[in-house]
Amino acid sequence: MARHAVAKVDELAVDSLRKVVVDGEEICLAHAEDGNFYAIGDVCTHEEYSLSEGELWGLEVECPAHGSRFNLQTGEVTGLPAVVPAKVYPVIVEGDDVYVEL
Repeated sequence: MARHAVAKVDELAVDSLRKVVVDGEEICLAHAEDGNFYAIGDVCTHEEYSLSEGELWGLEVECPAHGSRFNLQTGEVTGLPAVVPAKVYPVIVEGDDVYVEL
């Protein structure tokens, strides 16, 4: 796995989302209410909408189009209509830097 710098800690407020592109992969970077950063595939598995344009609900991201929800830690579907899990990526925070591993 390769580590890629995607943000500075202070660039993404708690309870917010941002789309980042790493080696052509569209990733939704989340700074959740628990203070941790998570990375999940940005394209909803139900229909191709950007999860980073959705909302955070605790440790879940909700698609802005049809309300599908995904667990940020596992990618598992937690709200229909999606049935296919989203891919998740390891996130490492070192100092002020946030990295995603692919």
